[in-house]
Amino acid sequence: MNKQSISDIRQFNRFYTKILGLFNDQILETNYTLTEARVLFEISERTECIANNLVQELRIDRSYMSRILRKFEREELIEKKTSLTDSRKTFLSLTQKGREILDNIHSQSDEQIEQLLDGLTDRDVNEICEAMALIQEKLSKAKMNSK
Repeated sequence: MNKQSISDIRQFNRFYTKILGLFNDQILETNYTLTEARVLFEISERTECIANNLVQELRIDRSYMSRILRKFEREELIEKKTSLTDSRKTFLSLTQKGREILDNIHSQSDEQIEQLLDGLTDRDVNEICEAMALIQEKLSKAKMNSK
């Protein structure tokens, strides 16, 4: 890969993270960081969520994940249940309060995207979505080939 392509990709990444405000301490005027919001989301998406799986999939340091989960427990956003078949496993799930927080984050994210794309035509939005789908497809392919 040539240096210009690398530079172009890095420039796009800087642009996109800036436009979404991803470097703010909290995401979308909540008390949660982007990483914390992502952990909440990932817990909500799994029927059997185990902290070690989140660490591996999200590539988060174990101690950082522990701090996040302790914060969530203190704020009663998650609950832990020991597996009935394997006492070494602890399953994580969102509480009602955790689901409400995540729903709020989703709503604010949707509003943010609507505001970002406000003023664009349907064709412009479709082109952006198609370009993003293409990026996702190509990067997924590259990741699979590198294994």
